[in-house]
Order: sequence, then C-alpha cells, then structure tokens
Amino acid sequence: AVQSNKLVPKTVAKVKDECSQTIKVGKGTYTFYTCPQDYYAAVKMCKSKNVKGNLLSIHTHSFHVKLLEELKHFSNTEHEVWIGATKGSWSFTYYWTDGSQMDYKFWAHGSPSHGFFSSACVLMETKDPGYWRDVDCSTVRPFVCEIV
Repeated sequence: AVQSNKLVPKTVAKVKDECSQTIKVGKGTYTFYTCPQDYYAAVKMCKSKNVKGNLLSIHTHSFHVKLLEELKHFSNTEHEVWIGATKGSWSFTYYWTDGSQMDYKFWAHGSPSHGFFSSACVLMETKDPGYWRDVDCSTVRPFVCEIV
C-alpha cells in the first residue's frame, strides 16, 4: 500500500508531535501513536531518544482490559495496534521486546499461526475482547509505547 507523507510522518520528532496521545493505565503512562508504522519502525520509535521506552508489554488480564478501555477512546480505523510481542525465524517462542517474561497471552482463535521458519509480530485488537494475532511484521498499524 502506498503511504501518504501526510499520514505517516518521516521523522521521529514529527511522529511524536503530530501523532502521539498520552494515555494512563493504572499507575503507568503510555503513548498511543495514531500514525501507522510497520513493527520495526514502531520499535525504533519507542526506543528513540525522544521517547525512551519499548513497545507495550502486557502481563495481566486486568491491565489488558484497562488498556482496551483507554484505546477505545481514539479513532483507529484498523481496530488494531502493535504491542511488543514478537518471534524470530527458527523459533516457536514469542517474547516481549522489553525483555520481560511473557507471562500473559490473549490469542485469538487460530493464533499464533506463524510456523517455526517465519518471524511474526503481534497486534492487539482495539475492540472487545482485544484478542492478539500474529502477523507479518511489515503490516502498518498504530502502536503503543510504554515510557521508561
């Protein structure tokens, strides 16, 4: 798909200025980026010097439900956001990009679906009940960063 420069700013500073919304979930503060990026660009944005964080990791169902409630307040035509779960090729194991233990999962029926030989990245639906799906990492979606 062709992306308009108007919808997807090129620089980290522009993405931060034009596309970011602060959300509070429990005691944490997170940034929801409405300008869609592929998974790797989202990871880079979250780890940039302007943001200093990671793509969101989810460790409890109660946090998942609270996050979903916050994300429903924003217009998101894809109804999905990147979260920080991924797996590399030659593996069946998914992990959080922040290095924390993957102690909670909320897969949609039929997911995870990527096999041993292919890498995959994880999207969370922003409509109830917020299931997760593993997809190709080049898919372009909004994303959520946890701020360190």
